[in-house]
Order: sequence, then C-alpha cells, then structure tokens
Amino acid sequence: MAAIAAMAVAGYLALRALGADGSAPLTQLVPAVISLAFGGKIGLAADLAPKAGAGAGAGASAGGGMLDMLGGGGGGGGGLSLGVAGQVGAMPLMVTFLGAAVLGWCFFRPLRRRMRPAPALLIARTGGALGVTAVIAPVLAYLARGTLTLPESVAEKLGKGGSGGGLGKLTGGGGISSVDFTTDIALTGFLAVLEVALVIGLGCLAARRTSLPGPVALSRARLKWNPVASTLTGIFTALCTVALFLALLAGAAAATGRDQAAKAAGALLLAAPNLISTVLTSGLGASWQAGLERRQPEGGGMMGGLGGMGGGAGGMGGAGGLGGATGSGSGADGGAKQIDLSGKAVAGLPLWLIGLTLLACLLVYAGYRTGARTPARTAREESNAVLGRHLEIALRAGVAVGLCVLALGLVSQVSVGIGFSLMGNEMGGMDAGLDGSVRLPALTGSVLAGLACYAGSRLHAVRAGRQGARTGPGRVGGGLRPRPQPDTGS
Repeated sequence: MAAIAAMAVAGYLALRALGADGSAPLTQLVPAVISLAFGGKIGLAADLAPKAGAGAGAGASAGGGMLDMLGGGGGGGGGLSLGVAGQVGAMPLMVTFLGAAVLGWCFFRPLRRRMRPAPALLIARTGGALGVTAVIAPVLAYLARGTLTLPESVAEKLGKGGSGGGLGKLTGGGGISSVDFTTDIALTGFLAVLEVALVIGLGCLAARRTSLPGPVALSRARLKWNPVASTLTGIFTALCTVALFLALLAGAAAATGRDQAAKAAGALLLAAPNLISTVLTSGLGASWQAGLERRQPEGGGMMGGLGGMGGGAGGMGGAGGLGGATGSGSGADGGAKQIDLSGKAVAGLPLWLIGLTLLACLLVYAGYRTGARTPARTAREESNAVLGRHLEIALRAGVAVGLCVLALGLVSQVSVGIGFSLMGNEMGGMDAGLDGSVRLPALTGSVLAGLACYAGSRLHAVRAGRQGARTGPGRVGGGLRPRPQPDTGS
C-alpha cells in the first residue's frame, strides 16, 4: 500500500506540473500513469462521423466531406464513420523506481529487528505483498479509463477545425479533439505481480542491512552475488535519488512562476531514469532514435476509389488525403522523420562520449566497492578456485551489468501509434516513439563492466595492502580479512 501511495503521489505531482489536469481528470490519469509504470499498455479509440446534413448544399468541400457524400451524414446512424484506434506503451521509470524503493524499504527494514526470522515469516510477508498487488493493480487499471482531450498542437495535426486537412476532407471539418483511453486490466495485474516478485527476489539477493532466514542468508547464490548485486543496486538508487532531488529543485523553482521549470520537474518525476538509461547506453553503442512515421494505407477496391477523392497525388495516403492528417509530407518515404539522439551534443560533447565516461567511472567504483564487500578467500578456497578473486568479481559484474543494460534498454523504449480505419480497412495512421538497440549495448556493457570492475577490484586490493602494511603485523587491514562465518544478517 505504501508503494502504491508513493507512485500515486509522484504521478499526481508530475501530471500537475505538466498541466495534464486540463486534458482529463487526475482521478483517471494517475491510475493510468501507475498502470504504465507497471508495464501496462493504454489503448486509444475514437469514432469520427461527418457533420450531419452539411454535404447536401455546396458540396463535399464545404459540407460533410467525402463520408457525407457516401451516406454518412444526416445523423441517421447508418452511414459511414471513420474509426480511430491506437496504443501507448511507455514506462515512467521514476514512478516505477519509487514504488520499488518504498516496497523494498517496507518489506526488508522491519526484518532488521529480528535476530533470526523464520522462513514462514518471509513467506507470509511475500504472499501478503503479492496478494495485495494482485487486488490493487487491476482496480487501478480499471479506473484508468476516460476521455482525453488532445492538445491543440496534436489536434491541429490531425485535422481539427478545418476542412482543408486530411481528416477535414473526410468529415467536413470535424477532426479528432478527444480520444477514449482504457488499460489492459489482465496484463497490468500480471506485470504488477511479476514486478513485486522480482523486487522481493532481488532484495533477498542484494539486501545488506537486514536479517533473513537461514536458508536464504546462507544460500550459495546470495553468498556469491550479494557484493556485486548490492553495489550495482546502490549505484542505480543513488543516480535516481539525485534525479529526484533535481526534480524537487525544479518544482521549487516552478513555484516562483517559471513554466519551463514546472515542465522539467514533471518530466523528471516521470522519466528521469529513462533519460539516465539513454545517456549511459549511448556510450555502449546504443543508437537511440526518436522518430515519427506515417503508416501507408491499404490499397485496392473501395479504398482506391476513396483515394482518388482525396484530391492528392497519393489519394488518401498522399499529400492531400488522409496522410495529411498526420502532419507528414508526401513522398516515397511516407514522411518519416528520425532524430539520432546518441549523436546530439551537450556542452560541446557528444552524448555517447558523456555516457561512456560516466559509465566507466561508475563501473570502476562498482569494482572497488565490490572488492571491499567480497570476503577474502581462505587458503583452501584459493587452492580450489578455478578463477582468481579479481577475475571472478569481474565476471560476475559483467554478467550483472549486461542483464541490467538489456532490461533498461527494453523498458526505456517508448511507442505511440494511432491508425484510421474505414469499413475494416486500414486507411493510414501515425507511429511515433523512442527506440534503441539493446543487444550490442548489453554485450559491450558486459565487456566494459568486466574490465572496469577488474581494475576497481585491483585498486582496492592495492589500497588495502598499503593500509595493512601501515597497521603492522598481527593486525588485519581492510579487504585482507579472512572470510567471516555467514549468519542471517549482513
């Protein structure tokens, strides 16, 4: 409940800062944002009918448009209408992060007061968290429905308020001023439960300042992966916390009447980790493309006849037809527009260079901290080990970072699509979004993490050796202590 409340507060503040309360009630938009944070999809739908009785006078150009000529006017309800359907897929990762952080804190922090919690207690707490999520998430998804008033800039691109645009030729001037939105309840509920299970599982692996049941605390996976998992989790948490602090500063500046600061605060409260992921993975070779592309209509038959009535070289999909509704130009490329964000310069430096430098520094530090948290091997363990201590740390760090880069690359992508259909046939539409490669960055991230963490672990060993030499014989320096006997706390 506390995690859901934190997500709701963050979503509410972000939407208010962005001025979204004028598009739809926040009681509908906040559950929609939470559903997106769980990984759900939002469906868009609208039904456009031509202006009633307008086509009987001066013709289609001054009246109800081409649909009215084909029997869609008069308000009889039996004519043609243009169907609009779309989908929005985007995860506001700051909302997701806040929910995960609060869940982890509330779940593991109380266990710290127990010397040796029983496995039944951990199972009961896990079942309670999953059960509450399985009930609340579908309820929120059900509440995430209503009518969204489109911004003027978007509505104008879709032909609002004029008979000369793409949709205006069809409907006699009636464009898309609003759309209905709904959320996939089953998908949202399933993903929410899955994410809660992942957070709890990762917490059992990475948590340090808590007490866990013996079978979990002494498990082979936790003993081997806890140092690298706790280090990487802490670094990502620190980055998101800094971004949250910047959002609060921008919000404080917005209180003085600065509109740009309010928009920045709202954007950071929703998508700061998305921005961090874009910058860091750009340094690993990810090519992030922000684009807008017009869908090509399905040709033939009745659609070809309507295309001729569009008055353009491309019919309904051309410059004068439905393609104009998307604001795209005509041409063989379908009016596609792509912007390479990875090559953009910030303060005179390319984005990929900034990301690579920052990521390399963070990974060296991660190797240093992992080396500090990894107990020294005993003589028997050292003789039986296949890999050296530093190489083993580098290998685990490479695997962990590769998986993290792959996951962040997938959840940071954004897709928005909207299509127009008539009589069950696709008439065109528009696709926009942010897309980036994930396979190459995952591979390069794994290699870079292995090299950087190896260097960081070596650096810690050198520093610990010097400290041990200064302490004199008979005393143990940092990083050279023997492996302690594992217990239920860490």
